[in-house]
Amino acid sequence: MAKLARPSFYMGLWRIGSLFFLTVLWFIENGTKGTFVLVMLLAIMAALRWRVRLPSWTVLIDLCFCLLFSPFWMGSLYGLALPLVESLWRGRPYYCAPIPFIVFASEAATVHFVVFLLSAALFGAVVRHWQQQRTSFWREIDQERKARYELERLKIDLLQANSETAQMAELTERNRIARDLHDHLGHDLTGALLALQAYEQFQHGEQAEKMFAQVKKRLTRSTKRLRDTVHDMTPVALIGEQTIESITENFTYCPVSYQKSGNMDSVPVYLWSLLIPCLKEALTNVARHSDATKVAVHLDVTETIVRLSIQDNGTCSAQSKDGSGLRNLKIRARAAGGSLSVNRSSGYSIVCVLPIQERKEAR
Repeated sequence: MAKLARPSFYMGLWRIGSLFFLTVLWFIENGTKGTFVLVMLLAIMAALRWRVRLPSWTVLIDLCFCLLFSPFWMGSLYGLALPLVESLWRGRPYYCAPIPFIVFASEAATVHFVVFLLSAALFGAVVRHWQQQRTSFWREIDQERKARYELERLKIDLLQANSETAQMAELTERNRIARDLHDHLGHDLTGALLALQAYEQFQHGEQAEKMFAQVKKRLTRSTKRLRDTVHDMTPVALIGEQTIESITENFTYCPVSYQKSGNMDSVPVYLWSLLIPCLKEALTNVARHSDATKVAVHLDVTETIVRLSIQDNGTCSAQSKDGSGLRNLKIRARAAGGSLSVNRSSGYSIVCVLPIQERKEAR
């Protein structure tokens, strides 16, 4: 069926039909064996064009064959239809420019002969236009496919850049906290330690009281700085695994069982920005498209991966396709070095697996 959609297929049929017509005409007019050589030569040229793509100027060879045999067989002029169609199909109409002059100068210029050549010219022009439209169509498809691949590549690059930005922000915040603790709390505690050592030597007296007051002041200030630092680090909104648990608790469509295992603190911050939307997308699909009566959510963290599994007991078609939300999540999972899979064989299941080993090594 694919061959039927190609202009070259119909060009092959035209060559075969034209050669068959010339052969029948040769029999009807009782042509000599020598004139049948023309049919054989045109058949050889047609076979070569079928096997390989000959240059466009080779139609002039067919034209010369027909002209050479015209004094011996007037039917050879019907063979001009072959180079006429070939030149129009190749987009080289000037190669067939001599044909009108040959027709009007020939004694065989009957109405049937002229109509035959005009039909051949129309066929060649139609096939040429079809070929151009088909080439333009496939060129547009290739450009759209290329643009789609480039867009997906750009999306992956942006997701990777977003992930790297989140990691850099986390490292920057760690460095800021470490610097604050070192510059302020560390100096105060060191000063308090030295003051206590000096207090041990004085033991009594006014100087000892001053040392003790200084120690008390430094420890009070250090305690306040430590409290302020911890307060600044404590998020106002829920983050990470707390958000996962909150989403499962607030889902009202059907009961949700939630189980977790592993050290949640080892999961990098940027991975939560993928796990949380994955859970939301799964529960949204359950509420909109499923007849499930319960959902099981499992969050497992190991030293190398974090795995989020959402499974319901509903029924869904195995032929149903993923929506744009799931497709985007799959792209984001691949950008993070992991995977997101969907299984519809037994209920509806989404499993997201993301690596954390590289992140731990970066620390």
